[in-house]
Amino acid sequence: MGVHDIRSQAARTDTGVTLRSVDRETMRVEYAGHGMTLPVDRGMESCGFYLTATPHWDDGSAVPSEDLAVVKEAIVEIQRHWGFRADFLTLEI
Repeated sequence: MGVHDIRSQAARTDTGVTLRSVDRETMRVEYAGHGMTLPVDRGMESCGFYLTATPHWDDGSAVPSEDLAVVKEAIVEIQRHWGFRADFLTLEI
């Protein structure tokens, strides 16, 4: 999967997933016309991405498992491109 920087702290994969930094504690992922803001825990060599047990797009619709797999793979690739490891954690709410 190719990763292309589109601006400072934003990148897009060949699958069409865009990941960008919002601030120190959140990142935004967009895919197939949907978006979701994810809490993150940034470390020295890795970044933890928090997902709820059943992730939803910002519009309230559930993220299909196929889309979630594409998004997670893209996040891993973009983070690797930026020199970090991506970890996924479950957010308890």
